[in-house]
Amino acid sequence: MSGNNLVLPIVLWGRTAPTHCISSLLVMDDFSTIITGCHDGQICLWDMTPELQICPRAMLFGHTASITCLSKASASSDKQYIVSASESGEMCLWDVNDGRCIEFTKLACAHTGIQFYQFTIGTQKEGRLLCNGHYPEILVVDATSLEVLYSLVSKISPDWISSMSIIRSHRTQEDTVVAVSVTGILKVWMITAEVSKMQDLDPVFEEESKPIYCQGCQSISFCSFTQSSLLVVCSKYWRVFDAGDYSLLCSVPSDSDQSWTGGEFIAADKVIIWTEDGCSYIYKLPASCQSASEHFRSDVGKTKEGSIPPLIYSVVVCSDKQKDGGEQEEEEEQEVEVICLRPSGFDSELYTPKQLYRHRPLEAPVSPETLSVSSRQHEEELIG
Repeated sequence: MSGNNLVLPIVLWGRTAPTHCISSLLVMDDFSTIITGCHDGQICLWDMTPELQICPRAMLFGHTASITCLSKASASSDKQYIVSASESGEMCLWDVNDGRCIEFTKLACAHTGIQFYQFTIGTQKEGRLLCNGHYPEILVVDATSLEVLYSLVSKISPDWISSMSIIRSHRTQEDTVVAVSVTGILKVWMITAEVSKMQDLDPVFEEESKPIYCQGCQSISFCSFTQSSLLVVCSKYWRVFDAGDYSLLCSVPSDSDQSWTGGEFIAADKVIIWTEDGCSYIYKLPASCQSASEHFRSDVGKTKEGSIPPLIYSVVVCSDKQKDGGEQEEEEEQEVEVICLRPSGFDSELYTPKQLYRHRPLEAPVSPETLSVSSRQHEEELIG
């Protein structure tokens, strides 16, 4: 019909659907939608029910290379926007509700991490995307137009950024961007209201640069409960720093066969650390890491590797293998088990993901996206 402006995208493939080897994952704030990017460049939207059942909703095509990172691009629940980046420098802005590609751009550099940052100018809220990757600065991009506005630049030892975190201050009008370079140098930038309004590509130089010897940093997390601690996770150890002067408070190595990939504060005195093979461990921090304790910072300058805090909970993937008549071993259906260790060190309790999710809130909650990797749908009885 003439005058009909409706455009209906249709995606067709042959008898075999495109492969979807996941390279990046994002869980929306409402825990009802999961977004995955794959090495072939496609993006898949998944719906997740309260019963942790996951089903695909749509597959989005807009990239020609592997997806390197995903991030939300809006704070509104009405408009759920995400941004994706690929190895070839492509960036796409998507509407999660209908799968539309709203904006597209291509830069000369590849992003490996993107974080959404929202601030207020007068009565209007603005969104920015802070991007790091294979380049020696942090690019600040408009979350609507995907235009590069300005960059956070290092004067001292500029290098690629491994990971970064945005610290929102409730006491001042200044927010802080903390990053760790690939050589283990911590960088600090201050973002004021004046800096947030910048759109003339003037660089913003760091306020502080300090070696913390954290090569291969996987993630940085700020403790929002106390606003006094910083968690830095590397592949072979994780460390807690004082957020004031970045002094080392605690350092914990991984086992020889483990590789940490991320972590978060889940309480003022607890952190959850996870590995590349899907296991998670919840630790209770020592008193020297707790700002409310009289022993806070008591170990500054004398922290030693190997002083491991008490392990309270662990989430592990259990897989059984068996041989049948000399044939090749086949892996059976995997099941996630949550082992809850009482602080006293006595008998442990074993929970299935469904039981743990249903009995929340626990002392140390486990997020639904962690539990969703379970492939067993039936509920088991609690094992004491």
